[in-house]
This record gives sequence, C-alpha cells and structure tokens, in this order.
Amino acid sequence: MVKGLRKGVVAPLYLLSIVFIVLLSACSIQKAQKTLLQTTALKGAHVGIAVYNDTKQAWIDQYQSDHYFTPASNTKILATYVGLKYLGDSLPGFSMAENADTLFLTPLGDPSFLHPDFTYQPVVDLIRQTTKQIVITATKNTDHFEAFGDGWAWNDYNEDYQPERSRMPIYGNLVHFNQEAGKVAVRPNYFFKHIVDLNAASGKNWTRKKVGNVFYTTNQKNTETYFQVPFSQYFEPILPIQLLKDTLKKQIHYAYGIHRMVGNEKIIKTVPTDSLLKIMMSRSDNFFADQILLMASEQFLGNMDDAAFIDTVIKTEFIDLPQPMRWADGSGLSRYNLNTPENYIAILKQMQAKYGESRVRNIFEKGGEGTLSAYYKNFPGSIYAKTGTLGGQIALSGFIYTQHDQKLYFSVLVANHMSKTTSAVRKAVEAYLVKLASKN
Repeated sequence: MVKGLRKGVVAPLYLLSIVFIVLLSACSIQKAQKTLLQTTALKGAHVGIAVYNDTKQAWIDQYQSDHYFTPASNTKILATYVGLKYLGDSLPGFSMAENADTLFLTPLGDPSFLHPDFTYQPVVDLIRQTTKQIVITATKNTDHFEAFGDGWAWNDYNEDYQPERSRMPIYGNLVHFNQEAGKVAVRPNYFFKHIVDLNAASGKNWTRKKVGNVFYTTNQKNTETYFQVPFSQYFEPILPIQLLKDTLKKQIHYAYGIHRMVGNEKIIKTVPTDSLLKIMMSRSDNFFADQILLMASEQFLGNMDDAAFIDTVIKTEFIDLPQPMRWADGSGLSRYNLNTPENYIAILKQMQAKYGESRVRNIFEKGGEGTLSAYYKNFPGSIYAKTGTLGGQIALSGFIYTQHDQKLYFSVLVANHMSKTTSAVRKAVEAYLVKLASKN
C-alpha cells in the first residue's frame, strides 16, 4: 500500500486511473476523427466513419455511420460474400450432357474461360480431346440480365474496366492490342480483320465502334503499346462460338436449348473460387465481380437474373443488417448502389464468422499491395481492406490487427469530395487509420 493512503482509497484511485486512460484514448480518437474531417481534401465532402473493436466488443468511433453513400468498389465485398456462399470450392464452368455421338455444353458464366490469367482450361481440353460433335447453347430463355449493369455509364463501353456481362464470357470479353515496331498483335487474332487504321495523329489509339465489333486505331504517333478494348456479344450473340472455333480450329455448332432433352447433366468445374476472388479484390476487377453474381444466380435460381438474385440475398443473408441497403451490381460501377459504414462492419463480421478469418484475410488485399500498393506500407500492425473509387466518391472498408493485439473492423466512406486527386483523400484516411491503430 502507498504510504499515507488508507486501504479504502486504493480501489477508487485505481478505477479513476482506468477511467482516465479510457477518456484519454477516447480524446485521441476524437482528435483523429476531427483531423480527418478538417482535411483540406475533404472540405465540403460527406463523410461516414464506423470503427468497431472486435476484441473489446465495442464501437470506438462513429460519425454519420448510419448515413448512405455510393460505395463504388466496396460493393465487391458483397460479391466476395456471394462467391464464398454460392460457388463452392471451384467455379462452375459449363454444364455437360452427352449421347452416343454428341457432346452438349451449356456455359454457366465462368469468366476464367480462355482468360489470360488462367492456364487451367478443362473445358478447352475436353473440346480438343473429344471425337464427338460439339454443340454449345449460349443462351437460355429464362435469363434476365443486360450486357451492362443497372446504372452503368453507357459511354464507357470502350473502357477496359467495363466489359459486357454475358452467359459465355471468353477472353475476359476483351480484345488485346499490342503494337510494337509498327506492327500490331491482336488477341484473339480473330479480330485482326476488324481493324480500321485511320492513320491519324490525334485521338484515342484504340476505340470500338459503338454498335458492332469494328476497331479503329490512330497508332501512328501514339507511344503507348498495349491496349484492351471490350468486344460486344450484345450485337453478335454468336460471337463467342466463332471465337472458340477460330481458337481451336475445330467445328463447333450452336443450338438453343437442345441439351435440356438429353438429361444426365453434370457441371465441369474450373479454377478455385478463391483464386478468382483474390484477383478480383487485388486489382478491383469489375468483370469478375459481375460474373460472380450471374454464376451464383444460375446456381441458386437456375437462371441468370441478377436483380432477382440480389433481392433474394438481401432477404436472406443480409436480412439483419443495421440499415436497409440498395444493391444494384457486383462491381460497384453503378451509382444506384447505396450503403452505410455500419452495414459494412456487419457484413465483414458475418463473412469472417461464416467462412473463416484466415480464408477471408487471404482474399482481401494487404496494406502495400494491389489497390493498396501506394498506402499503408508502414502500418502499425496489419491492415486488410477493399478500396472504392468513383468520381467524387472514395471508400475503404476492412479490418485491422493492431500491434496491441486488438482487432478492428472499419469502414470510411466519402461522398462528393472536390479534391483534384484521389490520393489526397486516401492519404487523409490513411493518417486517420494509422492514428487509430496506434491507440488500440
């Protein structure tokens, strides 16, 4: 006992010291929040903050955490949840049925099919090896989705971040142009005959005709060498069959619905689901995210109807979220998406509880890597998160393991910022989270 203090005074003093530490920590957090909100890059912006200490089971910071924001690519967190829930260990590639002389294949939306990121191509191997006639059905009369998602920008049809959605994606639904020493290599080579050289000195180097698959180049004075441009199945539904025939140099037939009469169908599995989810999160791949929703819809509903599937998931998996959400697509390209920081905390907690902390951590990008490569390199602990970016919108949600053995879930959503660069906003959020992690 400290000299001069009565026995009965020790406990109250101890409690007072604890209260003082808690208050000091709270003051630090409030100071960090205030610093973030007063950052020049966020002047006039709408900001939402939610931070939950999972170790202590307590909220440690909330600011407009129940307000709605356009989450941009934070929507891919929902797509990740869907992939884990509905797609199994490996992606469903094609449904297969056969009789004595014919192999019937129905595509199931797998974005890895002949995609340059994936060497494992079991469907391609099957087609090459079989001696049977190949019949592919590329559509279903029960499908209900458009090439572009609800709320996508129509004039971004030429951008590589917005390929069309389709039942039979092939080559990532992109044409790859590689120009070197005055020569142009095209993948798939099928599109080489679709190039029109304008021989001009200005304008964008590679563009696609809005209606159809004619590609224009102004490559004479452009120093860039590599381009990706979406091709369109919407205007040419038979195109993926033509591309496959051209690639494999083999006769492939197209039919509508014949496979349904065969029976005894089985699903050909392709790449591990987690490998696709990892790539999707690492580079924020919009195409992968939206195909995940279509694949999951096919598996769960028996057809590709992203709106009906989203409605089903909201009413089942996400029925208990703190606030109702508006969910329009898998990628976050749509500005119709609306969500709250509190909801993201709830979704992240639920995802880890159902599918395991280590599995989820392996899918999310770590600080200093992927879309976080320019940030959180010297973070006091470990941070795993998903970024989100649209014009005027910034998002970051994920989880932190602090140096003090605390686990924090967080979501910071920013709307209507006027900063000339997104990096200024991201640096402000980074400073806030570093401060937060160091105090927990």
